[in-house]
Amino acid sequence: MKLSTKGDYATRALLELSLLEGPRALSVHELSERTRISPKYLEQIMMRLRTANIVRSHRGINGGYELARPSRDITVGEVVRLMDGPLAPSACASESAHVPCPAYRCPTEAGCVLRGLWANVREAIADVLDRTTFGQLAEKQRDARHVEAYAI
Repeated sequence: MKLSTKGDYATRALLELSLLEGPRALSVHELSERTRISPKYLEQIMMRLRTANIVRSHRGINGGYELARPSRDITVGEVVRLMDGPLAPSACASESAHVPCPAYRCPTEAGCVLRGLWANVREAIADVLDRTTFGQLAEKQRDARHVEAYAI
């Protein structure tokens, strides 16, 4: 699995929204400044997240984007799959987009040791990403900022 720029930027944007105190929306401009992501590219990402009901948008002077549900209910795995597709490092090991491996012409995929390896890698990645929520990440980020403030 290789995290794309879209996957990376989506996780950064969602972490920023998860760090907000109380019900508050951030405009694309504010979110762009906080994440250092181009506003134009960020808008594309946010539209995709909105379509998937991960964020919602509000128009007007206090408009912008906010999480559509609590950050503790949004996993990193959900977002990475949305932005980048299956987590498997090889299509032959994917659960959602399985493609038999033509390169090795596996006579029986069930006995293919490489497919087994890639399936184990997929499971390890999925386990970490599906157990990690943006609520947990926001809490860790707050703790890190707190420690950093006292270290100065």
